Amino acid sequence: MAPAALRVAGRRLSQHSLAGAPVLLRQALETRASPGHTPGCVTFVLNDHSMAFTGDALLIRGCGRTDFQQGCAKTLYHSVHEKIFTLPGDCLIYPAHDYHGLTVSTVEEERTLNPRLTLSCEEFVKVMDNLNLPKPQQIDIAVPANMRCGVQTLSS
Repeated sequence: MAPAALRVAGRRLSQHSLAGAPVLLRQALETRASPGHTPGCVTFVLNDHSMAFTGDALLIRGCGRTDFQQGCAKTLYHSVHEKIFTLPGDCLIYPAHDYHGLTVSTVEEERTLNPRLTLSCEEFVKVMDNLNLPKPQQIDIAVPANMRCGVQTLSS
């Protein structure tokens, strides 16, 4: 028997969203706006400040690109420095993904070792403006879906 469909904000979620056991948090999550990669980026921080889930704002030794999805390098720099780097140095950082197989860092490691975010704001903006990264293959599908919060109309 398939699990009942979960509804969030009136929308039916995929049954695949319900896979696995329920997750119980014994901590509260604080949501910190961390725009820059996109205007809607957020970082989730455990209320004891022991862990932060930074999405694409802060990656391990990097950060999210700012050249599409209404990104802004200056905004990203200030978000990371004011909303994430102000956490305790031993706070564990969990980014949305990593291209080198790393899964966790700390605020102190990124404050001191992140090659982009140890720069001044002006230097950071210059670096980000000159990355010249290739256009992602699925960008024309992903950005409109992101702008609609991932909601897509499926044909029957």
